[in-house]
Amino acid sequence: MTATVIDDVYNNTLTAYAISAAWELGLLDRLDASESPVDLAGFAREHDLDAPSVEAIARGLAIAGIIALGPDRKAATPGPLFADTWAKKGFFYWLTRGCGDLFRTLPELVKNANRTGDYVVRDYKAIGLAARDAGYSYVDPTFYKIIADRGLTFGADLGCGSGERLIKLAGRDPEFRGIGVDYARGALALATESVADAGLSHRVSVVHGDAKRMAYQPEFAEVDFVCSFMMGHDLWPREDCLESLKKIGEAFPAATDLIICDTYRSDLPATETHPVFTLGFETAHAVMGQAIPSLAEWNDVLAESGWHRADVIDFDLPPYTALMHLTRELPGA
Repeated sequence: MTATVIDDVYNNTLTAYAISAAWELGLLDRLDASESPVDLAGFAREHDLDAPSVEAIARGLAIAGIIALGPDRKAATPGPLFADTWAKKGFFYWLTRGCGDLFRTLPELVKNANRTGDYVVRDYKAIGLAARDAGYSYVDPTFYKIIADRGLTFGADLGCGSGERLIKLAGRDPEFRGIGVDYARGALALATESVADAGLSHRVSVVHGDAKRMAYQPEFAEVDFVCSFMMGHDLWPREDCLESLKKIGEAFPAATDLIICDTYRSDLPATETHPVFTLGFETAHAVMGQAIPSLAEWNDVLAESGWHRADVIDFDLPPYTALMHLTRELPGA
């Protein structure tokens, strides 16, 4: 499906940036919480922002129907697309802030001569914030129910991002302990700060580690479940994924449950309408040289992983995303 007017493509690109800016600056939150029109100049003064810039961001939202502006463009109210934008704002933040440099430098990154070393730069703190926002509404309730139903109390989150899931679990259960593991320094800094701000540093720790090459550490000895959100594809290709799943099992010898939630390959034809996130996710990972497995390929690997597939739960948002719950019996159990 192609756009009717190419000018709309241009303006909608600006709107994507405006959504991310409005969320980060707190304007979307104010519009969501306010029962009366938001005075843009007053909002700018309150937050020490440049008023003309705030008004320009608002115009970028208004042109797409996300907000409505008064006749003088000085006051804003939620528009017909505001609720949908509020629900999906994290995906725009992932695209424009988390992967902004990747898409900005796309011409350089597709040249083979430049595809060596760590040639892709992404903002992993922004990616962590985006993933946290998306997870709140769609994935996390299902995850929390599994943990409660299984009576699990000590978790390790591989690719922990902001650390929010462990923080939430610790807030629900005063006996809960957690270990956040991430390879990206930006994510580690964000998680460490978030845990400290929540006053949970005595129960939740954050360590540097690579989910693809997990190795046993003494602090892992009592972990009873391992989870990974939105980075399972990093374990692929197939044989590497099988090896990584084996090493995860060895690194956490007391873990009875492994929960992997990840976006899988859609295989949508280019002529078909794509939902939010799908095209950006698949394009970014193609540029990064990272193959995205299909759900069928995931199921094939899980059957050989040494874990029992207890359940696979598919989500509508994020689209083409599944939570895979695996269990195992421990020796002597």
